[in-house]
This record gives sequence, structure tokens and C-alpha cells, in this order.
Amino acid sequence: MSKKKKDKFKKQIKAQILEQMARSETPVPASTPTVSPMPIMQTDVIAAKPVQSVVSDSTIQNLPQIKYDLKKTAIVIAVLALIIVALVLLDQKYNILLSFGDILFRVLHIQ
Repeated sequence: MSKKKKDKFKKQIKAQILEQMARSETPVPASTPTVSPMPIMQTDVIAAKPVQSVVSDSTIQNLPQIKYDLKKTAIVIAVLALIIVALVLLDQKYNILLSFGDILFRVLHIQ
């Protein structure tokens, strides 16, 4: 698929999702609550319709992929933290980072 077709496809999908969300939403009348000295008794019970969203359906389907990505991200962050800790400990013992910086300055001709 070319880039133009992908962009059009994404726009179509987005438009469909917005249409579905607009259809599922019911407008709520904006009214200010009034305080009445006499309590109003309601005998009719209005059943609430369950609101279905497109996002929750797609999230449920992608849950294993999301868990996999989170595990992978956590592993990468842990490895980077270990590398930083190891570099700090090596720098304290052997002063390796300062000498490495000096080498970089000489090689790259940075002043």
C-alpha cells in the first residue's frame, strides 16, 4: 500500500469510529437542578442502556500484544539502568568516563 492509500485508509477508519461513537452517544439535556421544598416521587424506573465503545473492543483484542510490549519495555529499562549503574561504579573505581571523554574530544576535535 502506498503512503497516500494508507493515509486515506486511516482517515476512513477514523471517520467510521467517530460515526459509531456519535451513534452510540445519547445527548444529555443540560438542565440546572432546582431545589423543591416538596420531594418528587418517581414511580417509573428508566433502564440505563449499556454504552459500548469501539476502543474497549479493540483494547481487549490487543491485550496480549500490549502485555508483551510492556514486558519488553520493562526489560529494556532495567538493562539500561544496570548499564548506567555499572558505568558509575566503574567510573568511581577506575575513572574511565573522564578518560573516555578526553579521547572523544581529541578524536572529534571538539573544543
